[in-house]
Amino acid sequence: MLVLINSMKNLKEINKILGTKTKKKIDLKFYLENYNWDSLAMINLITWANNKLKTKVSGEDLSKFLKIKDLDNLLSKIKKKK
Repeated sequence: MLVLINSMKNLKEINKILGTKTKKKIDLKFYLENYNWDSLAMINLITWANNKLKTKVSGEDLSKFLKIKDLDNLLSKIKKKK
């Protein structure tokens, strides 16, 4: 489980998407590549958004994400639409 350092709105979902099980400190400025951000994590996000929120997410857009903040912002944006 990731431990929040600053105001992240979607920590629970990010833990699930990244498959994080150990306690690590996380900051919105941290790079996704340090937290299992790979094709499987992107598929997890696409599946989660489709099943839970009935929203389509582009894998092409996800591949451009660099930081935890990018992922948190996307999740907030999707939830806001609902």
